[in-house]
Order: sequence, then structure tokens, then C-alpha cells
Amino acid sequence: MRSARLGALLLLVMAGCFRGAGPSGSAPPPGSLAGETLPLLPSPNLRLVVEGRLDGKAVPVVLDVARPLSAVSAGCWEKGPPPVVGNARVPDVYARAGDVRDWPLVRVTGLSVGSVVLGPRGMGLTGERSCAVTLGADVLAPYAFTVEPLRREVSFVESRPRAEYVEAPPASADPAEEVHLLELSRDPVGDWPLLAARVKQGEAELTGPFVLGSREPFSRLALEPAEARGVQPLETAGGLPPRAFAVDEVEVASGVGVEPLVLEAGVGWLNPSTLGRLGPDVWGRFRATVDVQGDTLVLRRPRVKEEAGTRQRCARPGSEDFQEEACFGLHVRRGAEGRVAVTGAVYRDLPEGGLLHLEPLGEDGKPLELDCKVGFSFSPTGRGVTTQHLVPWPRLARELPECHEALKSVRNYALALFEEGPLQECPNACLFVHQSSTRRTVCECQPTPLGDGVATPRKKGTAKPPTPKEREQEPDDFL
Repeated sequence: MRSARLGALLLLVMAGCFRGAGPSGSAPPPGSLAGETLPLLPSPNLRLVVEGRLDGKAVPVVLDVARPLSAVSAGCWEKGPPPVVGNARVPDVYARAGDVRDWPLVRVTGLSVGSVVLGPRGMGLTGERSCAVTLGADVLAPYAFTVEPLRREVSFVESRPRAEYVEAPPASADPAEEVHLLELSRDPVGDWPLLAARVKQGEAELTGPFVLGSREPFSRLALEPAEARGVQPLETAGGLPPRAFAVDEVEVASGVGVEPLVLEAGVGWLNPSTLGRLGPDVWGRFRATVDVQGDTLVLRRPRVKEEAGTRQRCARPGSEDFQEEACFGLHVRRGAEGRVAVTGAVYRDLPEGGLLHLEPLGEDGKPLELDCKVGFSFSPTGRGVTTQHLVPWPRLARELPECHEALKSVRNYALALFEEGPLQECPNACLFVHQSSTRRTVCECQPTPLGDGVATPRKKGTAKPPTPKEREQEPDDFL
């Protein structure tokens, strides 16, 4: 028992101290994820969950860079999990500084991700009844991974020292992109990645380190430090604990961030050295490369051009030509049972929200004339929002059965018309289906920290002041 426990702790120390990659150009060793590109499992919110296999059975595999030890749930085995072979004392990101959690260890064999067999390894055992696998820092440490929000893919390469990023900045091969190189620090005890950020709400500001999270889709703001700086949570009924903050902006560098945003309220957040967690709802607005061992986060997004009196225009991929059409993205992935995963993206600000209509295509690639119109709706938000949905989805069968059946014949979609303004029936980022004959609309929307189908709070009269260039072109105020 003692030797198994010491072996697990040694495994963690080795993962935490892994700082470099192998020789440049060398082939990845057996069991390496380097070179793999994996589709994320379909989800309205961006979640780092891929499909794996355990003993030949498909299982969801979560990528969690803030978790020191990989874990597997007891529900992954019908006849019960393997015998416990030891214990591991592991720092807990959600605990007080220095606190550790004891994990029973089981030896897991037959686990693969993509085409990679990860090989026998010790993993923490959870009591969850549903089957889930989490890959933590002990597996992910050797890699830098890039998340493509539109394609909903994650790609792995070997980690690089930060000096290489600084000496040879990751200038994008695409002139249409802007690139931001940010530094990650790490917790001295738990080794999880930290990123500095500023949260703004009206005149109140809060700046400090946040845990860089990849497991949960939402960011979280510690309640007590936020209230101490004047950042107020949304009111709740019946004296219930606060659930969320509606903030004007979360900024990770000057001019680089998300606005506005609803954050989870970290009631009882115990980690005193951080202000909360930054999730994919912030860094997922960009094409993000996370290299924890290289202490680096690279954020890329399409460049935009602003001119007074006109909407933002975006650079077309591979060029410096700015067009409004380049501000919208669509990706379609064929799935099982006649359904397709449809992802929409908007790369410019949407101060009033908007509707992005889609054109359904048949097997021959030609447009289909349907009574059911499909599109994305977006509430007022900043650039970089994406949402993904499986079409058709179960609720559509109950409320618009004719549309549910008709959309089974769709094999692809193309971008069509964009309209300014939100769709009242569909708050947040949603996919909608509108039946022309009945004038009924059904939508599937991204959940928020406030719950499913709850509209994001919007302040009135909080429009940004004009830039100096815009102000120069405004008529003089009349007294």
C-alpha cells in the first residue's frame, strides 16, 4: 500500500516538473497525444470534452488543466471498478491554500483517446454513477493544445518553453488574425495555471489572478473579494445565496476580453490566492493555445476594422481585405441518426444582438425549399461568440414535429442573411427554427450561470462612448 501511494505521488511530481519537449522534429513516443486533432463532443457551450474508449466502450473524456490527478468514475464499469491499489494526496484547486484531498487510486487499462492508447495508469476514483473520465495535468503536462471554437476541435503538440514563444512570437501565418501572447503563472503548491484578469462593473474594478479552467464552461468570481471592491451580484429571491454577477467586461489584456458577461458567483470560494476561475466563456472567444508547462496562453481572433457610421468589418482569412461577410462563420459536421452538428460564430461586436439565417442544403448540395427556417440568434454581446447545436433536437419533435421531420433531410447548411437585433423568443446564443405556416418559433439556447433559457441581464444606457475619431465626425452639440 505504501509503495503504491509513493508511486502516485512521484507521478505527480514528475508531471509538475516536466518543462520541455523532446528534440525538435522527433516523432512522438507511443501513447503521445502530440499530432492528434480531436472533435469536441457537441454542446451549445464550448466544453473541452472529447470521445474516448474504455475497454472498448465509448466514454466522455474531459480535459482539465487545473486538476493535478486524472480521474475515472465508478460508473464506467458495470460490475464495479478495479480494486483500489493505493491513495494519493493531491492539492485541491477549490480548497484552502495547502489543503489536500485523498483520492483512492485504481489501475486503469484499455483507455484510449482518438487513435492514442494511453496505456495502464493510476487514476483517482470518483463515486459518480455515470461514466466519465477526466485527464488532468499528469497526462496533459507535456502538451500545448489549441482549441478551435468554430470547428469545435482540439489539437495537441509538444509543449515549448516560454522563452521560445517570447524569442519567436507566434506570428500568425494568416494576416487576417490578431495575436496576443499572454503569460501564465502557476500556483506554487497545486501547480495549476493562473491568468491575471480585470473585472469591471460600472465604476467598480477587481484585478488579480484567476485559475485558468478548462473543465466547466463558465467563469466564476469569488463573492467576498468582489463585494469588497464594490462588484455586486444579481439579486436573488427569498434571500437565497447569490448565483451570478452581471459584469460589463472581463479583460485579460488591454482591449482583449469579453463584454458583457455573466459570471458564476463563487459563494464560499476557499482559494485565497485567486479571485476565481476563467473558463472557456472568456478565452474561448478566441482560437486559444494553452501551454501550461510553457507558461503561455496564445489568443488569436480575426482582425476588425471600425469606421464611423458603419458596422465593424472583418478581415477575410488569408488576406487583409475587410468585409462584413467575413465577420460570420459556419461549420457543419455530419453526425449519427440523420443529425448534424451546426456551429455559428460572430467575430464582430453585436451591440443590439443579431440573427444569422441559414440555408438548408440537400444531398446534392442544392438549396431545399422548406416551410421551416433555421438560423442562429444572438443577444447583445462582444466579438467572438460561438454556439453549437445538433439539428434536429428532441424538443423540436414535441413542439414542431413537421419541422423535426423535414430537417432530417438536410445534409448541410450555408450562410444566408444577417439581421441586426435579437429574437425575443430566444435569449442568449441560440439555434432557432421558425415554421412559416404556423408562425411558431422554437429554439435551443446556451445555458448561462442563471440557468437554461434565462435571458442575460442587460443594462440600459451603457453604450460605449464614441472613440476620438468618431467624436471628430459628430456634429457639434446644440445648447
